[in-house]
Amino acid sequence: MPVQKLLAKIHIAKKQLGLDDETYRSMLKNLTGKQSAKDLTDRQIILVINHLMHKGWQPKAGPKKYDDLGKRDVYAASPSQLRLIEVLWHQVYRGNNETLHLRQFLFNHFKISDIRFLDSRTSYEAVEALKKMNERRLGCL
Repeated sequence: MPVQKLLAKIHIAKKQLGLDDETYRSMLKNLTGKQSAKDLTDRQIILVINHLMHKGWQPKAGPKKYDDLGKRDVYAASPSQLRLIEVLWHQVYRGNNETLHLRQFLFNHFKISDIRFLDSRTSYEAVEALKKMNERRLGCL
């Protein structure tokens, strides 16, 4: 999920939990050492969201991406497989135009022009390739 959406979740939770600005900034400072959500790292954002959920905030579950693809062939990748590929891609790729670069990755490696056209076998291969890419990326840090 893009950072802006995660930051928006933090601010929605703040409002729904009724936290005043002073309490909110104090919470951020205690959890992360920072007083503004815009200064948080990805891990700190997740930490704050988890803390807010522990305090009682429940994000609204909306329709999940790819659930609206209609009746699919028995060999087609499931919506959950497609969402997993996007999550793994987000972990591997840091930059602009994530969707465009994901499409380029899929085409270069699997000759598939869009994630919606993956079959279950190819989606499994894409997941494994992305996991390996992520392991290499984390090994370099």
